[in-house]
Amino acid sequence: MTDEQIMQRVMNKDREAFSELYDKLYRKLFLFAKSMAGDAEEARDIVTESFIKLWSQEHSFSTMAHLQVYLYTIIKNSCIDYLRRDKLRTKIENQLSKAEIIHENVIERKYQEAELVQMLYERINQLPERMQQVFKLTYLDGYSRTEIAQMLNLSENTIRNTNAAAMKAIRLTLGVETIVILVLLTALQMEMAGSKIHI
Repeated sequence: MTDEQIMQRVMNKDREAFSELYDKLYRKLFLFAKSMAGDAEEARDIVTESFIKLWSQEHSFSTMAHLQVYLYTIIKNSCIDYLRRDKLRTKIENQLSKAEIIHENVIERKYQEAELVQMLYERINQLPERMQQVFKLTYLDGYSRTEIAQMLNLSENTIRNTNAAAMKAIRLTLGVETIVILVLLTALQMEMAGSKIHI
């Protein structure tokens, strides 16, 4: 069939002519779509959909070139839409992936903190009785060295040395720096205040 015959019969919904048109134009339309979309599967779908639109709608074309311009326009717009969706999807997926990693890291960190706080709680209770008492009054109850010295009838120097010895014992047991222990003590103090548990 000539181009004119194909166009006329396609407009009359002739399936044979439509199939011939598809075979005639598919390859170059596919290459065009693939060059824009960058994805072969998506390009095939876009080209197929452009022919479906051609078949399902009423059009009048003066020449084969006019018909091809119509198909190229549909494919171009579909590729642009695909690239926009793909860019947005990639952006969202990247954000979700980062959020998931952050979320997992936060959960892991909180788990580790909870474990360390529990270990700290147990280690404090393993200290000698007087050392334990001084340490709790200082770091969990918030009393000053002067106040504790007066409460227990001890010198401030004794309170300082007792706390230093307790901190060293705890640090060696947990294997962490003093600053970490102080942070954990704050968390333990807040936990005790919130649950009204006294040790």
